[in-house]
Amino acid sequence: MFIPSTICSRHMKIKQLSELEQEVMDIIWELGTGTVRDVLTKLSQEKQLAYTTVMTIMGRLVDKGVLSRKMEGDSYIYRPRISKENYVAKSVHNIFSAAVSSLGQEAVTHFIKEIQKLNPEKRKELLEILDEK
Repeated sequence: MFIPSTICSRHMKIKQLSELEQEVMDIIWELGTGTVRDVLTKLSQEKQLAYTTVMTIMGRLVDKGVLSRKMEGDSYIYRPRISKENYVAKSVHNIFSAAVSSLGQEAVTHFIKEIQKLNPEKRKELLEILDEK
């Protein structure tokens, strides 16, 4: 299931990632660094995309500030500018903050009800995380 996500760091505005941009970021996080060809190879296991399509998407991710690129030899090498952990934390914060801001107490109540639906082991894990904070 795809959930639109946002990214941000201290110095960049919040940006929305498309489903394909998210898939590209997942691959780069997995690889650590990569070329357009590396990403295309991984993506082509699930879908048919043109090299230029992946190149355009990666260029947009550079423009959005989530990837950096450096010419090495005859190819650009892309690196993430934000860790996946930081990305997830900021995305969840932004989604939750927006829900609470626009929906108020109802959002918090619904969130708690959803947690109650989780299996006991997962709920226990979440409570332990809360206790750490």
